[in-house]
Amino acid sequence: MRFLKYCLLLMMSLSLLYCGADDDICTQSEGSPRIKLKFKDSNNKLIQLPTLFVDVDYGSGEKNVIKQSLVDSVLIPLKIDGSGYTDLVIRTSETGNKSKIRIKYTEQSQYVSPACGIRKLYKDFKPELATPNPVTNLQQNQTEIINENKTHLYLIF
Repeated sequence: MRFLKYCLLLMMSLSLLYCGADDDICTQSEGSPRIKLKFKDSNNKLIQLPTLFVDVDYGSGEKNVIKQSLVDSVLIPLKIDGSGYTDLVIRTSETGNKSKIRIKYTEQSQYVSPACGIRKLYKDFKPELATPNPVTNLQQNQTEIINENKTHLYLIF
């Protein structure tokens, strides 16, 4: 009886010890990457904006996702519904002029782990400036969005 009790206790201890695997935890870098935007002036110098408002249409109308002061870069999530584009609306004041930018891409799914599932990668990334005020131009820096380390797009004010 005593031997059976020790065996049962040993099996329970081992099962608790080995029930958590490394892939049960998702780290920040395993999700779908966001687009990284930075800002330049007309002289092609990096600038910091006093205020920035970014609205994004994820399919149910425009929603404000960024409202920041003294900003030099932003990370914005893109759609993952297979539509192939995301519309961004950029403003430098709450009631000011709006620039509309359409980000076109081809989505690619990548399996991460059982706990994290699948993440989306964005290939053939092409931005288009539909309404040019206050943003006057775009400067593409990458052709794919696979991580958040590099700047993907510069907005020129």
